[in-house]
Amino acid sequence: MKLRRKGLMLMAASLMLAGTLAGCGSNEAASSETGKSNAAEPSASAASTDAKLDPVTLKIMFPGDPPADWSEVKGEMETRLADSLNVKLNVVFIPWADVLQKRQVALSSAEDYDLIWDNRPEQSIAAGLYEPLDELIEKYGPDIKSNRSPQLMEANKVNGKLYAVPLEVNFIRPWTFVIRKDIREKLGIEPIKSYDDLIKFMYAVKEKVPEVTPFIANGSEHVGLRLASMLDPNANLAAVLNYPGLYTKGNDGKVYNIFDDMDPMIMKNFEQNHKFYQDGIFAKDALLLKNGEFTKGKAAVSTFFDFGVNLGTRTGLDKSVPGATAEAFSLFDPSMKLSSTYKAGNHIAVPVVSKNKERAIQFVNWLNQKDNYDLLAYGIKGKNWEDAGEGLYKPIIEKPYGGIPFAWGWNPALDRIDASLPEDVIKLNKWQRDPDNFTTDILSGFTFDPSPVSNEVAQLSNAGKEYYEPIVLGLVEPTEGLVKLKEKTYENVKKIQTEYQKQLDAFLASKK
Repeated sequence: MKLRRKGLMLMAASLMLAGTLAGCGSNEAASSETGKSNAAEPSASAASTDAKLDPVTLKIMFPGDPPADWSEVKGEMETRLADSLNVKLNVVFIPWADVLQKRQVALSSAEDYDLIWDNRPEQSIAAGLYEPLDELIEKYGPDIKSNRSPQLMEANKVNGKLYAVPLEVNFIRPWTFVIRKDIREKLGIEPIKSYDDLIKFMYAVKEKVPEVTPFIANGSEHVGLRLASMLDPNANLAAVLNYPGLYTKGNDGKVYNIFDDMDPMIMKNFEQNHKFYQDGIFAKDALLLKNGEFTKGKAAVSTFFDFGVNLGTRTGLDKSVPGATAEAFSLFDPSMKLSSTYKAGNHIAVPVVSKNKERAIQFVNWLNQKDNYDLLAYGIKGKNWEDAGEGLYKPIIEKPYGGIPFAWGWNPALDRIDASLPEDVIKLNKWQRDPDNFTTDILSGFTFDPSPVSNEVAQLSNAGKEYYEPIVLGLVEPTEGLVKLKEKTYENVKKIQTEYQKQLDAFLASKK
């Protein structure tokens, strides 16, 4: 893929891509801390001397909203940084609903960011908007490298170069049903052990607790191909970059579309979801509602990208419905022999326009040191959390800190698991963090360049939102919905499929 500086041309397509955003955040207004990245960057040898570095303020784009106690944590970070990198932080928090658009506008207009979180950096890499980091990491990033497996580092390169530090602790995408335990116990239902058990529970809620919606999924991605794949794990079904209608299966190096090659499990899942919608198991406004409704006490079941019930969901639910409790049910099992692409779901990148590239990577490396990572991820030790042993921590429930490492420094070597989670959940988390538990997917290391079909991608994303998501979330009868979807998208789906397959074939041929 020849890198082209076509930020403005690609921006329209990028704005339409509904890439999966790791974690969840509110839609409140963005907040920004004052400061400007206008200091001169030190020489390449500055970090290796005892000389005081010139002061620099790094401007950083971050998704979501500041967590509670952020000001105190930021202050402690800057205190530590003053004696080492001499860095201050201007962190601009962008609401989740706006981050995709504002990131692309910032990049295309050469706004003065030094670090940018990106969940799907391919478009900006293709446009030449991110700095290659290999040499910078070699000089200033020993901890960045040592805390990430070779699989993770290699799989996230593009044409042999690393343009963004991969931020990931999981080698598969964790995904869990979270259930109102108090409602289950009130109804006298035994703990959920299977998907059939879950369905029975949701219908019992519909009948006996009508004021609570039985199931509010966190969007179509959670109950589409992801669910179909888990109901038949050996099929190895996976969506292709969330392009509606395109998927892979069987780890065979081929790209399929649901019009010419509908997998039976995908269709079965569409039909099941339609029944859920007709029967009132899904909310009537399923297209709009997300898993935040569970935390408000309005759903008996939802889905989250976690194993277990995360701290924010537990504390939020108890605040909304005092005495309410939650538990998790997962379709994953550590005995599964799954494949992994080792692709990260989050990245931190340095824009080419940054005047502080060296210091930016020095700062990311600083975040990849144990004490600094603990501060970023868990807050003030003794106030927000306690050490619970190797690889574990215990949040202090009275003063929890909603850590934000996923967009700055996430890595499996330093990240801790909440010791208050059930033992089976801790086991699942440890399993997913070991790259040796998975086989290498044939797509590992492959990055699709969408620029040759950027118009088709934009059109497909528009039509997909209008016609595909209602099918996945059960609002329309699948066969009828697929006829309309094909009418609106087939030509674009085929062009993207052809281009994707062409690039994938070339990638696989280069590995022989």
